[in-house]
Amino acid sequence: MTTTRVEIINDFLAINVTPGKTIQDVVEASGSALPFGCRDGECGTCVVMIESGMEFMSPINEKEKAVLKMVGETSAKARLACQMKVVEHNGLVRIKY
Repeated sequence: MTTTRVEIINDFLAINVTPGKTIQDVVEASGSALPFGCRDGECGTCVVMIESGMEFMSPINEKEKAVLKMVGETSAKARLACQMKVVEHNGLVRIKY
């Protein structure tokens, strides 16, 4: 398998994703109800919790850290869906929003 399975828990959706895609790409292609605002990592609307599979995602960037701090999100599971990408094959990522 050359994809990683991304499960969006709230929507009961599972999508096989090619590494390099953002979670925003996945969500928009899947019909998930996960909300987006600016789509540029500035507003914090798309905060999600990575319930499992963080190791298959890109590392958190400085913009994400700043926005998560701004919105008061302190969980180590918190990420911005518009900023993180699937970077590894053959994984399972479970997301909750």
